[in-house]
Order: sequence, then structure tokens, then C-alpha cells
Amino acid sequence: MASMNEPASTTASSATQQTQAEDRAASSMPDITQLSLEHNPDIFTIICCNESFWLALDLNTIKTLLRVCRRARPLLSFRIARFHHWCRKEGLCRPDGSLRIGLTPSDQITLSLHRKNQETTERSWLVAQADKGNAAASYFLARILQVDVARQRYMDKHKEQAIRQRIFRHLENAANAHHTMAMFHLADFYHDGIGVNRNFTKAAELYRDLAERGIPQAQITLGQCYEIGEGVDQEYNTAIEWYSKAADQGSEDGRFHIVFLRGWLSLISHGVEHCDVDAFNHWQEVSTQSTHPIIKPIATHMVGWMHYLGRGTVQDKQKGTKIIRDNKSDEFRLGEDKCLTKFFGTRADSNSHAARKFFNLCRLGSDHDWLCRHLMTVCLYYGFGTTKDQKKAAGNFEQLANEGRSDSQYWIGECCYWGVGVSQDHKKSFEWFCKSANQDNSYGQNMVGFCYYYGIGVTEDYTKAAKWYRKSAEQGNRYGQFFLGECYQFGYGVPKNIDTAFVWFQKSAD
Repeated sequence: MASMNEPASTTASSATQQTQAEDRAASSMPDITQLSLEHNPDIFTIICCNESFWLALDLNTIKTLLRVCRRARPLLSFRIARFHHWCRKEGLCRPDGSLRIGLTPSDQITLSLHRKNQETTERSWLVAQADKGNAAASYFLARILQVDVARQRYMDKHKEQAIRQRIFRHLENAANAHHTMAMFHLADFYHDGIGVNRNFTKAAELYRDLAERGIPQAQITLGQCYEIGEGVDQEYNTAIEWYSKAADQGSEDGRFHIVFLRGWLSLISHGVEHCDVDAFNHWQEVSTQSTHPIIKPIATHMVGWMHYLGRGTVQDKQKGTKIIRDNKSDEFRLGEDKCLTKFFGTRADSNSHAARKFFNLCRLGSDHDWLCRHLMTVCLYYGFGTTKDQKKAAGNFEQLANEGRSDSQYWIGECCYWGVGVSQDHKKSFEWFCKSANQDNSYGQNMVGFCYYYGIGVTEDYTKAAKWYRKSAEQGNRYGQFFLGECYQFGYGVPKNIDTAFVWFQKSAD
């Protein structure tokens, strides 16, 4: 769904799509071409230069004028420079002077006509216009308040909630006046439960209204609703139909959503024959060519796993690990340190759009593919895209571990080690780490070395610790490399050798 603090490409795209939507909706607007304004340019000029005339124009009339009369835009946009000056003072412009909030030409003209001349950054004029039912003013005010919230790193929760409710009301007012992008953002608020109780059904209705008008961004979002089953019955084919409608209009995001989804369908054998090669190729295309903030990190994460496991491509554990590690971000927090291994530090819980989509996709495939079930369980462990349930996670890990899955054996070992979801049992933890290590899992090998080094669940033995650290290190595991370096630094289990320690520390640092 749309982000609260959208990047330049997103807001610009939204404004472009709104303009396109206005053109498609022309048939539903009043047909003012009968006024023959093009044949009476002098009359039109006189009218448009009359202040009482342009102050009486509503947003829909301005949209229509811009569509049917080429003289309208330069005549009506004479105050836009002052409006942009106000926006710069308000901090709503980027360094290059463009607006941070996507506004169509008709929005900008509508707002500029009502902008007073005084040099002030007060918003009272905008609030007054919103109170009078000016749709562009209501939408713009809502987006300004969204920027305010995004700028605040720390804000009282009650104050933030009150502001979000104000944003919702402004969007609702603009949407009721048929402002296209206000309707889209209002749908997002219903979908995410921002300023209002979450309502997937209402969100889907709004997305559908916009999608049926031919707006690509809404078609993609409605497709996502069908893909996950939010507010509508889950239906992959219908999701692809909506993605295709967007793609047919030249939307690359629409096309990449189709490619991305087909990757999952190939992995879980839904409607197509199971094929890891197809899944890998589809995700690789999205990972390398798409810029979408939700599907790109998920596809990249899965490409990493396919390399790590050798599914659909030649196995290369180090390459897979690096891809997963480098892909980690605030939007998608599952990196090597939270997915392949369990490392304390940064949090992994998340309710981001990417996190929720990832969890839902893994859950959908959990009965068909062990990797989907394993990744779904990692999400449950952290609360990544879902409610945290570590007891259920531990149970799932143990089931997969008993099936011989080395990554799940490592994870149930971690659960037993820390007593998360199960009773703490270091001896049992060591046994699971050993099972994982004996299947050449470098993270399991590192933990076997760790247990021998500190005597956890087994008798302390530096020689065996160094042996297992080496097995892990030689597979390129940065943790095993570090701990093997420590063994050489202090002479634990191996002859003390600072030079060799430095070599392993350097490999880990690299």
C-alpha cells in the first residue's frame, strides 16, 4: 500500500496516474466544449482574468477546463509561483524545488488561486478552504499532516493518534468530493487501520472503485488484495487479471507483480507444475529490475535462499548468505543475523507492508514446501508481519527438524538453548546443533564449537571447539571465522598464533 513518507518516484507516479485518471473520467464531466471557448479566446481571457470567476471555480471544473481548452492553463496558473514559494517556506519542497507531495496541475491551480499574497507560512488559508469543502485543500492538508508525522522521530502516542484521525477526516472529505488520490490514500488508511479501525472490506471497495476507473496503482493494490485474500476471497487468477490490466497500460509494477507471483506459484505448485528453476528466474528478474519497495526485497530474499540451498540454481552458500545479508533494511528486517542465524542486537519484529506480505505468502505455501513453512515459522518467532507466537514457532521448528531440515534443526537448538517456546535444555540444544552441523550447516557447526568452547550442554573441550569453528569458518561463515580467530589469538585448542588469528579476523571483517 502507499507509504506514509513516500519517495519522489512514488509521489510523482501518483500525480501522473491521477492526471491520467482525470482524462479517463472526462466522459462523466460536464461537456463545456459547447461553450466554444476556443473560438472566443478574447471572451475567455476576459472571464479568466476576472477574480470572482476563478475564485468560484471548483476542482472538477478546473480539471475540465484544462482538458478542453489549451488557453486555460496559462491563464489560471498565474499564481502557482507564489504557491510554490509558500510550499518551500513550509518545507514541502525537495532541494531541486519539486513538491514532496504529488499534486496534479489541477490541484496546484486550485490551491494557488485561493492562496493569499501575504508572506506567511501559516496554514489558516488552507484550513479555511478545506472547511469550505475544497477537495484539493482537504487532500493537500492531509498529506502535509502525514509529512509532519513522518518527520517526528518521537511523538506522544495520543497526539499522533489524534493527528492521524484528523488526516483520515481530511482524506474522507476529499474522497467524498471524488478526489482520486484522496480515495486511494483513504483506502490505505482503512487497510492499515490508521486513524480508523482496520477494515479490509472497505479498503478493497475503494481500491475496486479506482481500479475500475482504470488507475494502474489501484489495479495493482486490488490485485494484492486478491493475492493475499484481504477484503475479498483469495484468488490468484483474479490477482493476475488486475495486475495485467495495470501492465496493459504500461505499468512495469503491474508486470513485475505478475512475475513475482508466478515465482511463488511455481514454488508451491499452485495451478502450475512445481519448478524451482522458474521460481528462481522469476524472483531474479524482480530482484534485479524492479524498484517496488515491497516485492523487490522479498524477491531478493528468496533469491538468496535459492542460492544458499541450491534450488533452481547452482548452490553457492556464501553468495546466498551475502544476498540475504545485504538485502536487510528497515522495511525488511530479515537478514542473515535474523534468518539464517539468531544474533541479538537489532529487532526483527515488524508490521511493515513487506513483512505482512512475506508472512502471508510463506503461510500460503507452508503446506506445499518446507522452505515456506520454515520461513513462516521464523516470522512467527519474531512477530515479523504477524503476531509473535514463539511456542507455535518452536513446535514448527521441531517438526521440520525431525524431518531432517538442517536449518530448522539449528533453530530448534536455539529455542532449547534460550528456553524460547520450550523449556530451556542445554543438553538437548547441543544435540540439535550437532544434527544440524553433521549436515554441513555452518551455523550449526559454529554453535557446536560454541558449546564445546564454553561447556554448554557438553564437557568443555577447546580442541573440539576449534575443530568445529574451523568447519564453519571454511564454509565462509563470518561467525565461525571470528571465533576461530579468537582460538588462535589466545591459543585455545590450537597453537597460539597472532598472524593466523589476524587472517581469520580479516576474513570475518570482510
